[in-house]
Amino acid sequence: MSLRLKKNMVIFLCLFTQGVEAQDLFETYRQVLKSDPRLLMDSLKVEVGVAREDQSFGQLLPQASFSSSANSSTRRAEGFPIDHYSGQRYVFSVRQPLFDMQKYSAWQQSKSVQEQFKYQYEYTRSTVRIDTVERYFALLKARSDLTIIKEEKAAVIGKKNLISALYEKQLVKVTELYEIVARLDILEAEEVEAVRLKTLAKANLSELTGEPVYKLAELASQPSTEKKLGKINDYVGLLGAGNASLVALTQAIKAAQQNVKQQKAAHYPVVELQLSKQQTNIGFENSASSVTDTEVMSVNLSVPIFSGGATTARIYEATQQLKIAKAGYDQEYRRIRKELEDEYLNVSSTKRKVEALEKSVESAEKAYQAIEKSFKYGIATISEVLDLQQLHLQSKQNFQQAKYDYVTSRARFFHKAGLLTDTSLNDINKQLNKKGE
Repeated sequence: MSLRLKKNMVIFLCLFTQGVEAQDLFETYRQVLKSDPRLLMDSLKVEVGVAREDQSFGQLLPQASFSSSANSSTRRAEGFPIDHYSGQRYVFSVRQPLFDMQKYSAWQQSKSVQEQFKYQYEYTRSTVRIDTVERYFALLKARSDLTIIKEEKAAVIGKKNLISALYEKQLVKVTELYEIVARLDILEAEEVEAVRLKTLAKANLSELTGEPVYKLAELASQPSTEKKLGKINDYVGLLGAGNASLVALTQAIKAAQQNVKQQKAAHYPVVELQLSKQQTNIGFENSASSVTDTEVMSVNLSVPIFSGGATTARIYEATQQLKIAKAGYDQEYRRIRKELEDEYLNVSSTKRKVEALEKSVESAEKAYQAIEKSFKYGIATISEVLDLQQLHLQSKQNFQQAKYDYVTSRARFFHKAGLLTDTSLNDINKQLNKKGE
């Protein structure tokens, strides 16, 4: 590819991105909803659950069947001529369970499984929301780091030119020139690493949305920290009913309980109503007969007596599966509760960190401006200027990162509490500037 073609492509991309309105968080989330395979799989599981419930419920409804047969018989008897005749039989039968606890328990179990799939889908949606927030702000964070490094690099280049001019006039020592060149080399390496991290962050967000990322809306100002979270115990108390993952596990326990009932029901009798109508001209031992119509109504009773211990073994297995389901819920609840408490502390500390770093940026900026004036009057050395310049830019970088961390930590907290909804994302989205970068 020629150099001119490369320049033209760069110019085209710059003009294209300038004409594109910055993509905000909610637009990114809508893209993820269209393409994320996790949502597709879980939505299909919900449909599977509906189909399974319909199947189980169908076993409790009347079962109708129709059968027919046609035969041709030849009869040979000593002293009699050979007879050839044909016959037909038509049977229509309807069965209706009157008492079948196994089928009823299977239906109840399928309902719980369906509810489990529904809540699992809701939890996946919440997971998709937090993934979108984390990857969106990870890219903003990487982009901000690169911008600050470029600012520092530009400032150092300006000072290098100044020191070089002073060195040619023998007004500064060569060590000062070497020092600023060394600082510039370090910034070159940091810029390479920042570009790499920004590229990875952009690829991570594109993986989630399934589309390329051009421009993102930036935080318009410091995110609001006025709204307090309240007491952690209030969130912990509602955790079992709020976190969709835990609610899904609760439904899994209910399904396991119904499975125990289903296996125990194998000891119960089964009562069934049967209605049948038959028309045939086939008699005893397939002999020819006149056409007869038969209508039968019967109540069938089946009582299990002994199955070789298989039923008892299935009950024991179902009981153990129920214990596993309960232990799984307890394990997940403890994990989510700890993570919720950790995120609560993280939100509180990050809030204070944002407030402190905002003040540190002001202080570092004043110190840097003062040392630059001192350097112009020959009071301070270039080493002192570079140190305070680095401190100033580092404080800006830390402040920007703390703002992004505060937003993501609050989002993670609400995700663990089961409160990260589309409305929550919209609240975060209101803090973004659509003009973007």
